[in-house]
Amino acid sequence: MGYRRREYDYLVVGGGGLGTSVAYFLSHLPGRTLVLERFYENHPFGSSHGKTRILRTAYAEGSVFVPLVLRARELWKDLNREAGQQIFRPTGVLLVGRRDSPEVDRARESARSYGLPYELLSEEAAPRRFPAFHFTSDDVALWDPGGGVLFPERAIHSYRRLAFQRGVRFRWNSPLERWDEQADGRIRVGTPNREYIAERVVLAVGAWLPSLTRELHLPLRVEQQTVFWFRPRPGDQHRFRTMPAFVWYGSRGEYFYGTPDLGNGVKIGGSQGQAIRNPARRPPPSARELRSVQEFRDDRLPGLSSRALRAVRCLYTNTPDRNFIVDLHPGNPRIILASACSGHGFKFVSALGELIATAAGTGKLSAPLAPFRLPSPRAPRSAFLGLKGRRG
Repeated sequence: MGYRRREYDYLVVGGGGLGTSVAYFLSHLPGRTLVLERFYENHPFGSSHGKTRILRTAYAEGSVFVPLVLRARELWKDLNREAGQQIFRPTGVLLVGRRDSPEVDRARESARSYGLPYELLSEEAAPRRFPAFHFTSDDVALWDPGGGVLFPERAIHSYRRLAFQRGVRFRWNSPLERWDEQADGRIRVGTPNREYIAERVVLAVGAWLPSLTRELHLPLRVEQQTVFWFRPRPGDQHRFRTMPAFVWYGSRGEYFYGTPDLGNGVKIGGSQGQAIRNPARRPPPSARELRSVQEFRDDRLPGLSSRALRAVRCLYTNTPDRNFIVDLHPGNPRIILASACSGHGFKFVSALGELIATAAGTGKLSAPLAPFRLPSPRAPRSAFLGLKGRRG
């Protein structure tokens, strides 16, 4: 081959939020760990950028997520202390929908099931408490005081730096091109200019997971969504700096979300995404996306300027039920498939990283990961072996 093959105990493919979290927790285990990243640290081509993310504890997607998000919040606070900078800011989160909103009902039920603090705000109390928003008489608002804002680029940098200090190595501009199983069961992985041998492999590649596991026919659909930042109008700065993060549910399944002005304007995103076939080829933001966000801004956040300061594209890797995927590859249990996806995964990557690192060390998935396993029947072993030489 012309270059020396390097051997590791653990190889993590993907250096975004989940991959760096897994690497950080693997750094606490014995053994050598390598992270391969197709681009570079904190690149803008995937799913882990965009300055802020929302952490909710009252969880509309289902009560199964609540223990995981509570553990994640604890671990984010730990990272605050260890990294010496703010990764999680406790702003609270406001969830709003129509009075018959199933999302708000599910969020309230999840909080009630786990004894979490929450408050249903009256029609009079909501605008008094949160004057940045415009409410109507048809709205119901749930206040989640345990939520807040995460800073993803800081988190990734901190996890990478701390893991590196403990001996984890990172290779940038190293896309996975090929892999196969060796006679001794270990996994050989190839990039454009090197090969590696690993005892265990974690695939945390976000939108590239479908192309790297075609033989599994995973029910994943990749879409691009665009988020926008808007400056508060003169005289309105204070209420937008002190507002909470929010998720606003529409009556037809649409939603909008955002974070307060933390120095870059108010961030707003929505659910008007564009389907993507190849994550390496992304279209510009659509007029429909901007128009829907502008309409929401005018209706619900009227103190913001009409012109967007900036727009950032982000890739969502969606499952049909908006769940995650964390499982052993059905063709080879030395490989872990990991996708904290469907547009709400970043808040969980601290807790998932801890669980996945443990699974890589033991070869077994623990009970908290059971809801995220692949459905049966499983693909035959030969399907994995057929990946030899495939580019992804």
